[in-house]
This record gives sequence, structure tokens and C-alpha cells, in this order.
Amino acid sequence: MRTPRPLVLSIDVGSSSVRSGLFDVEGDSIEGTAARRPHRFTLSAGGRAEADAEALLDLVIQCIDETLQRQAARAGITAVAFCTFLHGLVGTDTEGRALTPVITWADSRSSDQAGRLSAMLDAEQVRQRTGCPLHSVYFPAKLSWIRENQAGLFHEVHWWCSIGEYCLRLFTGMKSCSLSMASASGLFNRRTCGWDRELLGTLGLDESRLFPIGDRESPVRGLLPPFEQRWPALRPAAWFPALGDGPCSNVGCGCTSADRIALMIGTTGAVRAVRDVRPDVPSHVAAGLWTYRLDPGRELVGGVLGDGGNLFEWMNSTLDLDLAPDEVDAALLAAPPAGHGLTVLPFLAGERSTGWNPRARGAVVGMRLDTSGLDILQAGVEAVAYRFAAIMRLLRAEMPGAPEVIGTGGALRSSAAWGQVLSDVLDLPLACAEEPEASSRGAALLVLEALGYASRAEASRPRISRTFFPRPGTAQAHRAAIREQDRLHAAIFGNPAI
Repeated sequence: MRTPRPLVLSIDVGSSSVRSGLFDVEGDSIEGTAARRPHRFTLSAGGRAEADAEALLDLVIQCIDETLQRQAARAGITAVAFCTFLHGLVGTDTEGRALTPVITWADSRSSDQAGRLSAMLDAEQVRQRTGCPLHSVYFPAKLSWIRENQAGLFHEVHWWCSIGEYCLRLFTGMKSCSLSMASASGLFNRRTCGWDRELLGTLGLDESRLFPIGDRESPVRGLLPPFEQRWPALRPAAWFPALGDGPCSNVGCGCTSADRIALMIGTTGAVRAVRDVRPDVPSHVAAGLWTYRLDPGRELVGGVLGDGGNLFEWMNSTLDLDLAPDEVDAALLAAPPAGHGLTVLPFLAGERSTGWNPRARGAVVGMRLDTSGLDILQAGVEAVAYRFAAIMRLLRAEMPGAPEVIGTGGALRSSAAWGQVLSDVLDLPLACAEEPEASSRGAALLVLEALGYASRAEASRPRISRTFFPRPGTAQAHRAAIREQDRLHAAIFGNPAI
């Protein structure tokens, strides 16, 4: 009797939905096993952007239920991979139940605390040591805000973790934080590959209140009640520590070497590349960028935008264009590049790369009586592309040669205008990966690698659905508009956007 080929259940908690599905040993998704549940962050004045930890847990459970129901054999699942959005902080009690909401990457209430930490500490030294700037998106500022504003809660919390660690603790009893999650927290010391003692001391936080840093060599087997009864097919499976969706996305779209840069537009936006690293000799972190670990021998270097597909969705809804998506796309593709005379700062969620100003806010300058809603939407899409161009300039200085740019993310798959505008602005071809769930696939591939399966899928060139090429003459128009955006940024915030 032939032994069935191993399957990996991959779960992805993203900023706008929770997904699950099965992948085979080559990293190919198993048709008919995908499940998806949408969700939204809770937003309010003052910069609050939270998610309900129990609600997300319930969506994860629903997705796993549905995927297992869709798998006809309900057997052969060798391992479970889990990835989640980065920078989401949740506090739990001694039993692992949530005492706080998930304070997400978009929450800017800790902007003042980030500024005070920068003044108190050597901010550049911290950035080189952790790979992350002192900014409201990262854990040091979030924890400082909670300590100042909710002191009782700060001391009541037994463990601080991400939503991935939260779920896995309740499913399996696992208490482990992967390198990719730890290194994107702002609390990770790149020299010691452990939690940063200086920052913990400054925050008044004992290391025992964070999960130990592990990686793919430390899976667990078995489930806790009631999940051992609910998911019998997963009882023998190896459950691995939660991974960051950004690193997983690079793996899933084949961007794991210096000759490929991944450009992602989903809810947010990011430009990321992978390079080899010696754990005992940390790399230099270039101004405007960050570095996170993919695994002990590789790191991710890049930049990220808080506004991507979310800005497009907000503008399209708020401006009430009354156009179908294909009509919006056609209109944006037909419009003269930067022909609207507008300058936009796309910082609805604050500025991350490259200026890292959490107090930055969005702006539209240059409106006239004849300015249309479509003009504003076009200017918003182009403005996001200009921020991508700023990250790309810094990243290409770090990556020798002329790397191929691979596009991924839901916004690129749903809109040809995004791809064309980005190709025009970057003045580069943009090859869009066919894989619809790059993060889920990447998590599955990393788990398969840890299990010793010799799949070459991770290193192979991704399947390309479409390639955009820059249209003649467009780059020059966009360069002039980029200069206007830089001038507006400097005029409002008093510093260049790098």
C-alpha cells in the first residue's frame, strides 16, 4: 500500500481576512480546500486600530473546520503552518486567554511614546541593534503606551505575544515565538538573537513575560481540549511556531535570493528582498529600511507602507465614484500620468517607510473647481507608487546588480492600473506572480523545508500571470510629481522623506 504524500495545512491571519488551505509537498495548493473569512480592524479617533483576539481566534477555527471538511480523505496532514500580520500585540492571562485586544500595526496611539523613547535612548543604536526604528508600529512604543495609560493592565498581563502565538498556545499549549515574528517586534537583539535586555529594562518588562524565541526546529504534536476532539485529523500533525506574513510572502512568490525583489500591494504595501546573513555578524541597517529574520541564515531587508489597497478602497468608497471596478481601472489606465495637477501624501495610517513619522497624516493639495473624484483617486494611486519608488531607491543601493521585481498581493491581482502605474513610476518591468496566496504558500514551504522534504519550489522562479512594462515618456512626468511630493512632505513635516 502506497504511503500518501504529505500535506501541510497553512493558516494565514491577514489584515483583512483569515485564510486556510492545504498544500502538497511541492508547495502547490490543493484545489477545493481553501477557506476565507473577512474581518476589519476597529478604528476610532486618536489613532486606535485594534482587532478582537477572540473574534480572530473564532475565524481561525472556522477556517480550519471548513478546510478539514473539504478534504475528502481527512488524512495525510503532516504539519500545520501558521503565519500572521506582523506587529500585532496581545496580552494574555496565565491560562493564555486574551486580556487585551490585538493592538495592530495601524494603531498610532503610541506616537508620543515612540518619540520619548527616541529621546531617552540612542535611537540609531537601537535601530542597528534591533533592525527596527523606534516607531508606533513596533512593540516598544506600544508597551510603553500601555504602561503609561493602563498601568494595572500592563502588570496584570502574564504574556505578551502575537495573534499567531495566541492561537497556537490555546490549540496546542505551544509557548514559542519564531525568529521572523520576534525580529519584527522591535524587541529582538540581532547580535544575541534573543530579546533585547536594554529595551526590556527601559520598559520595565521581564523577559519571562515574552515567549521564548524558537524556530522551525521546535514543532509540537498533539492538541489540547476541546480541539483534540474537534480536529482528529490534526492530532498527529506537527504544529510549527507562527511566522510573519511578510517573510512568508517572499518565499511564496519565489523571492528568496538577491536577484529578485518582491513588491507587494495588499491592504498595505511592501518592498522586500532576502539576503544571506551571519548570525554572529549583523548587517548594517540602511536609513529608511528595516531588517527582519527569515531564518537563522537569511534576513529580509526592505520597507513598508501603511497605505496600499486600503487607501484605494477608502478613496473609491469616500469619493463615491459610482463606477464598476473595471471602469475605474480603464479610466486610470487612460488618464495622462500625473496630469491632474494634484500632490498627495498617502499617510492615512501614518508614515512608515521611509521617513518613519507616526504623526504624519494624509493630504491632498492642488484641488480646483474642475478636479474630479477620479483625479483624486488617480493621484492617490500614483502617490503610493512614489513611496514605493523611494523604498526601491534605498533597497537597490543595498542589493547589487539589477534584481527582477516580482509583484504580488490582492490589489495587484485585482487591478491592472496598480501594476501599470508602478511599472511607469519605477521605470522597470513588473512581473506579477500568479500565486494568489503567497504568504500561505510560503509558510507551507518553510515548514516542508524544516521537515526535510527536498522540494525546490521555494527557489524556483514563480509562475508569472502578467508582466507590465513602462510606457514611453511616463517616467519623466512622474519624476516631476515625485519632486512635488518631496517638497510637500518637507514643508509640512520639516524633514525630507529620504
